Amino acid sequence: MSAQRKAKQEFQQEYQKAIERIRTMADGAVGWVLRFLQTDLEALTPTEWTLVAFEVAAFVDETGDRYGGMVAPESGWSVEGVPNAENYQTIPSRKEAQDIQAAVLEQLERYWHEGYTAFTFPQMTLVVVSPGGFSDETGTIIVVAKRKAKEFEYRFLHLLAQSGDYIRRCPECAKIYLAIRRDQVYCQPRCQNRVAARKWREAQKTGERKESHRGKKNGKG
Repeated sequence: MSAQRKAKQEFQQEYQKAIERIRTMADGAVGWVLRFLQTDLEALTPTEWTLVAFEVAAFVDETGDRYGGMVAPESGWSVEGVPNAENYQTIPSRKEAQDIQAAVLEQLERYWHEGYTAFTFPQMTLVVVSPGGFSDETGTIIVVAKRKAKEFEYRFLHLLAQSGDYIRRCPECAKIYLAIRRDQVYCQPRCQNRVAARKWREAQKTGERKESHRGKKNGKG
């Protein structure tokens, strides 16, 4: 086996493992992207970062059939997974992933506060392909994006449209989580219990202050 072929095979194996990690996560792709957005990428070891880089690259393909349809980026990620790599044989740099985190988190904040958000895709082209190439019955619309990172955002905005009402930030610990119920406020019972305990203690102190004030007032009388 040639070195080039071996490198492609190893890349594909790691890529497939990344897809499986996303699929088997709690809450699937939504759960993965929420974890990714809250990962301190600078703190990762080289080995840990490589796993995440493959997952970032795999996310756009793993969600392709369900969120947003086909995308054809004109360029891949900045890091070649194999020598003379094609677009699909690349992974993001740490800087590219950090830029994605910042862009998506900014849009999420606006979504939470305004109830909507707007992703901008400069230099994006929509291509209509006649039946036969990708579908026997209908034509297909393919999005042509200049940068691979914009494909990530494109996938995420469709995911947000599907699950946005359940993507929330816990008011106690600030964790971004996927709610189980529409009326869920806190990410886990621990946070809810902590808030309830704090409110109880504050109520106790308020009651004690009122009793003390009442006692002093009655003593003066």
